[in-house]
Amino acid sequence: MVAASLGADRYANMASSLTRLLAAIVDGILFGLLVAGSRAGNEPGLAGLLLLILIVLQVILLGRDGQTIGKKLFAVRIVDVDTRQHAGFFKTVVLRSFLNALLSLILFYGLIDALLIFREDRRCLHDLIAGTVVVRA
Repeated sequence: MVAASLGADRYANMASSLTRLLAAIVDGILFGLLVAGSRAGNEPGLAGLLLLILIVLQVILLGRDGQTIGKKLFAVRIVDVDTRQHAGFFKTVVLRSFLNALLSLILFYGLIDALLIFREDRRCLHDLIAGTVVVRA
């Protein structure tokens, strides 16, 4: 296992908790603005279309680069925990994003997921499920 063999340096390239939080905030703000716009009386169809475009763009970026818009802005990316290479579409989109969104419907899941960021390896529950880690790009 590559990650285990990295010894003391295995956490050297990890994205900081603050950087991960800021990237998530940027992604959340983008999403929130478009959701709010789609619910408002001013051009909800346009905001809905822009929301759909944002979702498609984020899925493409995650699947191709292991990054969202927020992660690109803060120069971090999602990689496979063992190989430290791009984790691929299934891990980044299906497990980390889609499955995580479904699990977020469970009471307290989101809180538990977020609190795990304070582990030494800074891996949240969705990282553990997907076998991923967020590193500096």
